Amino acid sequence: RAIVLIHGFGVSSFQFRDNVRALGERHRVYALDLVGFGTSDQPDVPYAMEFWRDQVIDFVENVVGEPAVLVGNSIGSLAAVHVAAESPKTTAGIALINCAGGMNNKVKRLDGDFDGYGWQYKAVVPIFSVVLAIIDAVLKVEPIAKPLFESVRGEENVRGALANVYMNPSRVDDGLVNSICGAANREGAFKAFVNILTGPAGPRPEELMPRVACPMLILWGSKDTITPLDFPLGQYFLNLPKTRQTSRTDFIQFEGEGHCVQDDNPKLVNDALTDWVAAL
Repeated sequence: RAIVLIHGFGVSSFQFRDNVRALGERHRVYALDLVGFGTSDQPDVPYAMEFWRDQVIDFVENVVGEPAVLVGNSIGSLAAVHVAAESPKTTAGIALINCAGGMNNKVKRLDGDFDGYGWQYKAVVPIFSVVLAIIDAVLKVEPIAKPLFESVRGEENVRGALANVYMNPSRVDDGLVNSICGAANREGAFKAFVNILTGPAGPRPEELMPRVACPMLILWGSKDTITPLDFPLGQYFLNLPKTRQTSRTDFIQFEGEGHCVQDDNPKLVNDALTDWVAAL
């Protein structure tokens, strides 16, 4: 079976360093860098989830050469959902690790998102939207955005950001930090950074799901603070095995794990994927 691993926002295929090795014992495994990240090109073009969707479809059709199981983390998961919705013939199944709701923080709000939640959740949504609009405007002013970019791509800031996401501090090692800083120091990194952050968030996975017919495995870290399980998107995926009738849908919650569990605690994900793919 062919497996394609798709990384999340701001990182690269390096985050699958221990998954490629383990899964490769039984399968043909590919880990690709989405355009704009890692060692892929960083063109000054409009970025959108559809842009990465088409990259993955092209990769499966022209490199893999057969329908593949797409395994994504964060926006990599969302890309997998896009591919499955648009090109069923390239997708043998999708495994979503803490799936994102959009390409960036401008996640589209859906009616009923915070029904049943306290008033404070509903009150913060319009405020958050205004803040994001201001950030968008600031990022488009290069004399302001460039120093910000220089700051966030520094090794100390990258290490600190990862430490807030990873549960196991030992996994935030020099190799991981260098994989991110190296990409951020390339010539096209600043423009790609701005274009990705200011681009459209794109459709939510809930909107794409009616067109997804393949088997699906959903993996979620219970301590994920980026896509929390108790927020609307997390709750949607938690309940999906009960509501999705088109094909096999499985959900596994990893207690005490965070947003990047595939790299933070790779054995958990490797074991889950090995068992699930074998049953396809």
